[in-house]
Amino acid sequence: MLLGHINDGTMRPLAVTSLVRLPQIPDVPTLDESGFKGFTSISWSGVVAPVRTPTAIIQRLNAAINAELKSGDMRETLLRLGADVKPGTPEDFAAFVAEEAPKWAEVIKSSGMKLE
Repeated sequence: MLLGHINDGTMRPLAVTSLVRLPQIPDVPTLDESGFKGFTSISWSGVVAPVRTPTAIIQRLNAAINAELKSGDMRETLLRLGADVKPGTPEDFAAFVAEEAPKWAEVIKSSGMKLE
């Protein structure tokens, strides 16, 4: 994100593309608030593992990642960069991906993009 440029005054934000305002720049409205109802476009990251990874390993990784995202230096760094840090479960992430996939499939289809 461009928080450094925003904070030093070299860029002026007009809106954010999430459906909620960012705590790092709370005076900047969302596009939804600015008249583009329902518009959202966020970047996101997650951790995935091979399909047959044992559940115990998934749970251990998830617990370690969540612990860091809740209280560690990683959380502070991500927040400083403008991230919306959301610890959760593997099921939470699977549901999020399942929700995002059809939206982006439609964007790709309507754009005419093709894999080569």
